[in-house]
Amino acid sequence: MTSTRAQVVTRRTYCRPKNEEGTEFETWDEVINRVISHQRWLWERALTHKLMPEMPLKDVTENMNEWQELTVEQEAELEKLRVLMLDRKVAPAGRTLWLGGTDIGKRVELSQFNCCFVSVRTVYDVVDFFWGLLNGAGVTGLAEAGTLTGFRHKIQELEIIPSTRGQNDKGPAENSESWNASNGTWVIKIGDSAVAWAKSIGKLLAGKYPAKKLVLDFSNIRGAGGRLKNYGWISQGAKGLMSAYTQIFDILNAKADCILTEIDMNDIINLLGTVLSTRRAAEALLMHKENPRWREFARAKQGMWENGKEHRAQSNNSLLFYSKPTHGELTELFSMINQGGNGEPGLVNAKHMVDRAPWAKGLNPCFEILLADGNTCNLVTIDLAKFKNDNAGLLEAARLITRANYRQTVVDFRDEVLQEKWHLNNEHLHLCGVSLMGIAMRPDMQPYDYKRLERVVVHAGYGMAEELGTPYPKNLTAQKPEGTISKCYDSTEGMHKPLGKYIFNNVAFSVYDPLVEIMRNAGYRTITHPYDPTAMLITMPVKYDDVEFDVVDGKEVNLESAVSQLERYKMLMQHYCHQNVSCTISYSLEETDEIVDWLFNNWDQYVAVAFLFRNDPTKSAADLGYPYLPQEVVTKEQYEDYVKDLLAIDLEHIIVDDSVLESDCAGGACPIR
Repeated sequence: MTSTRAQVVTRRTYCRPKNEEGTEFETWDEVINRVISHQRWLWERALTHKLMPEMPLKDVTENMNEWQELTVEQEAELEKLRVLMLDRKVAPAGRTLWLGGTDIGKRVELSQFNCCFVSVRTVYDVVDFFWGLLNGAGVTGLAEAGTLTGFRHKIQELEIIPSTRGQNDKGPAENSESWNASNGTWVIKIGDSAVAWAKSIGKLLAGKYPAKKLVLDFSNIRGAGGRLKNYGWISQGAKGLMSAYTQIFDILNAKADCILTEIDMNDIINLLGTVLSTRRAAEALLMHKENPRWREFARAKQGMWENGKEHRAQSNNSLLFYSKPTHGELTELFSMINQGGNGEPGLVNAKHMVDRAPWAKGLNPCFEILLADGNTCNLVTIDLAKFKNDNAGLLEAARLITRANYRQTVVDFRDEVLQEKWHLNNEHLHLCGVSLMGIAMRPDMQPYDYKRLERVVVHAGYGMAEELGTPYPKNLTAQKPEGTISKCYDSTEGMHKPLGKYIFNNVAFSVYDPLVEIMRNAGYRTITHPYDPTAMLITMPVKYDDVEFDVVDGKEVNLESAVSQLERYKMLMQHYCHQNVSCTISYSLEETDEIVDWLFNNWDQYVAVAFLFRNDPTKSAADLGYPYLPQEVVTKEQYEDYVKDLLAIDLEHIIVDDSVLESDCAGGACPIR
């Protein structure tokens, strides 16, 4: 039976509104039916394109006489896939759960992809970066200084024209730009569309007029609060964009007639991540360890709150190593990680990244996919926990979800924004990402079992490519963090063990969300968020029956050592994963030397992981000096005392407020929408 937490997280994350008023939402059945309809469209379009390969894929449409409908056998395969998804045994990308089958999902195919990587050298690269964010993808950037510059000379005056439009008062979709040489006034008027926003940063960066005054006009942008018709998110209006562009103006003005440094470029990228609707952006930034500014990059977040650089919190920052660091260098770097306390700088073995993916120049923000410059990935998931004692069912599920994953790569990225390289890279690579959750719930699975599963995935992916007459996928398996989807599926996150067997998960909701009162009346504990007066915390009880824990003072807790976690990472890298295992290694300061030794001794089998200080799972929030913990381990008695009086909740006709949603990647896991 699906838990209340799973139903609530599913409802507020993946169930789209069915009417413009936002008063009716999809059921889980309807979500999955929409996903399957998208799969059918992808498959039929690919089969049609096979008959007419000279036609661009984006021009192949359902109203053509040549359109190929699926056979009875192919429809039967989709039905098997639908049942697996409906039973929460396999999952498509969160992007597809949210936008699959929609008009925007078919028109802007980047919207179906989890995450991207781009080397940022030119104006066009910054536009592509912003376009990825605006479509809900997590984006990693590697800034390379030398082409981007500040303004032609310092501009004396900046005028901001705000919008006075209401939330449903949509303005013209296109940008406009003018230059008045007689009075030295340069005007950029931003249109009310994602395309216009993406292209507007290009205008700001490319314009080199000898201007005395710059006018940034946001008056065409609708007001905050309305739901965007195509993407379905809640708009925050022009406020975030105005703030970001004002600060970007200051950067470009300060570097007038100068080349922007990598740090300047990173600041611009981070500022673009602050403008999104209803959720924080998922960003990561990379820098070569050989870059002379690497120390400045590694310490970029120090004092950011005090120095007005809080936008730098948007990204996770990591260093790329093309040669093995010495033991002393690793010790110094880990000292920096320990001092910062936020796991940065991350350490990426770029040499092993390229060994696994010769095209790779970087990774996605969660670090599970190895990407070319201008490359993206679509990820799917198998819940291992649902297939205990059913190995045949597991292998068949892997076959079906892999074939679906490959079909999702048969797309056309030649939209009106992205550079050609995005489409060309995808045409060649067709990267898949078949990931696993529930690993901690399957201690019975041995290395051989993971290797056998990997072989089935490869066979399925190659088979689908042969049927469509398209290139083989160059890599197929990966391991993502599985933060949100595991909650929807009542499973464990990726390769991670839970904090304990019995957990109180404190989930944030808007104070205006009708669920708050409904769940309070059903007996759930609700408190005002101590850091956000516009949000409430609801305590959701969670129990993990199939995971082994240590017992301390009556609590069943996870005390796994950092090295043990790293060894599980290595096992999956050796026996299942083509790309990388995205995971967060929880550790204590006392384990630093052991971690450094492990990294040095296993460097050639390592690409990247995240390191974060371990909160003692035996301690309560009060013990640790916090007003609350997102996940707090409790005793069996505390858990049973809490759940015994909880009432059932009917979510079918509840309006859900998704205004407090964040990207999982913003906190070190994958995007949820």
